[in-house]
Amino acid sequence: MPVSLPRSPLLGLLAGLAFAHGASAASQRWACTVAPTSSFQQTTQIQLPLAGTWIGNYDAVTNPTGTQTRPGFFGGSGNVAIPFSATVKPTAEIPSTNPTGSFELSLDAATGAVQVFGYAVNSLGAQQGTVTTRMAVTYQTFRSFAPNSTFIGLTNVEIPVDSGALTRADALQSGPAIGAGTLNPDGTWSFVVSVPVNVTVEGTALAAPFASTTPALVAMTGTIAITKTGVTVTSQGSVNETVPVLAPPPLVNQPFDLPTVLPAGSVARLLINGTFSDGTTTTTASSTIVALGTPVARFGDLNGDGVVNGADLGLLLGAWGSTGPGDLNGDGTVNGADLGLLLGAWG
Repeated sequence: MPVSLPRSPLLGLLAGLAFAHGASAASQRWACTVAPTSSFQQTTQIQLPLAGTWIGNYDAVTNPTGTQTRPGFFGGSGNVAIPFSATVKPTAEIPSTNPTGSFELSLDAATGAVQVFGYAVNSLGAQQGTVTTRMAVTYQTFRSFAPNSTFIGLTNVEIPVDSGALTRADALQSGPAIGAGTLNPDGTWSFVVSVPVNVTVEGTALAAPFASTTPALVAMTGTIAITKTGVTVTSQGSVNETVPVLAPPPLVNQPFDLPTVLPAGSVARLLINGTFSDGTTTTTASSTIVALGTPVARFGDLNGDGVVNGADLGLLLGAWGSTGPGDLNGDGTVNGADLGLLLGAWG
């Protein structure tokens, strides 16, 4: 004769809830890692007006064999500062790289809400970028000595100044990122999320290290494909914008090598002193980010499907009074205390 265990009205009601809500599609969350198939490329060009003087690096005591500069074709005597005006044009270029990084993504199928957490992406991956600097200069004719050369006056002519490297380009999320998703006929989701980040870049330029951190927005626009074991997030984006940039600090005795022209083949060692004006920065970029995600373990998610719902409640009730699945507080027995914890984590 079958024996039935006593069951309280409360447990009967909760069992009914488990059946009714077992297929509920609440918010799901995945830990995503940027895949090697991702790609990124960017070019940023800055243009900064600069006015000042340059002079040979000669010093009677510390550098008596250094370059001297003198105005005009014949020069006169002494080491004389030469006025100039210029537009300094540093260009930072990230070639086609394979970025690395991670983030968490959640999707609420009931509302279409999409959120991104902990976005941290290294745009360079294992590669480096380049930093090159050119100047469009205007100056009157002058002479140099050591080396001996004549520099015919130029108007807005570009000359190479320096080459360096971009060694870091990271984006770290700085605030909430909430967007929207739309279910497609094929079962995937189209989504748009703007992620506020702080972008940190480091490298060398003009023979000196540089580092800066600036706020920005990363626009994630693409698709979310959910499988039984995880998710694939594909996001594509592009940037083409020109924005103002504040003038950097003045140049004080900044070394500057100017290739000779008459005759060619030597280098005049100069020191620049000058003041910048505000300029512009133009950025063009494109990216394809592919990220693979696995469900984030959630407290109370007894069956590991990424949500706490009726299915988990059913497992807890089935183990009631035992040490089985559902002992959320670790006291050795599945009971009302565990039920309260599970209901608190619902959704």
